Amino acid sequence: MRLAGKIAVVTGAASGIGRGTALRFAEEGADVALADLNEASLEETSRQVRALGRRAIVQLTDVGDRAQVEKLMSRTVEELGGLDVLMANAGVGSGASFLDGTDEQYDRIMDTNMRGVYLCGQAAARIMVERGTPGSIINIASTYSEVTAPNSSVYSASKGGVRMLTKGMAVELGQHGIRVNCIGPGWIRTGMNPLTDEARVSRILNGVPLGRVGTPRDVAGAALFLASEDAAYVTGIIIFVDGGWILQ
Repeated sequence: MRLAGKIAVVTGAASGIGRGTALRFAEEGADVALADLNEASLEETSRQVRALGRRAIVQLTDVGDRAQVEKLMSRTVEELGGLDVLMANAGVGSGASFLDGTDEQYDRIMDTNMRGVYLCGQAAARIMVERGTPGSIINIASTYSEVTAPNSSVYSASKGGVRMLTKGMAVELGQHGIRVNCIGPGWIRTGMNPLTDEARVSRILNGVPLGRVGTPRDVAGAALFLASEDAAYVTGIIIFVDGGWILQ
């Protein structure tokens, strides 16, 4: 198994990409600390991880709050015995236009999508450096870190920030053996983006060379590669998991 003996933290693990990645990591031998704010769904992810024979802990966490993030990381080390992989996945979307957006909407997006990645990455990296762990940090950006669309200005800015933060982290943490990469999901069918409007899906697919929308497991496959020794000489990059949509 590619992550045998490894310990991973996955934020936004209650559903969608976070749950899919946590389960894929567990399938490959990792024990997983699961973080989210949806307690019931988080417990269900935990149940599924344990059904795969791996250990799991559940921690309700607002990733924009430093104290909660540090508690998540310290509890991971105390109860699971270490910290090898961080998947900073927690995020929120936005449907507001630039002209109509509010300060509250801006703060919510930036606190989760940008500050959350920063806080989680910093807390995890400090532990990895202290313990001498050559770890892997995976940040979730978006195809909207490269392009944008109406009603997505602030969301795109947050994901573009994640992409640049990833590069900076990779430069600074490489000396400690810590690899930092990010994933840019495209149209992935999740709870936040259920893609139930078939007319909309049809329009989307016109621009997807592979001819289908993605699944959380598609993203989890990329995360597994970046978390594993198969990516031992890979840092500072973004992998777009979008079926080629960004090419159109």
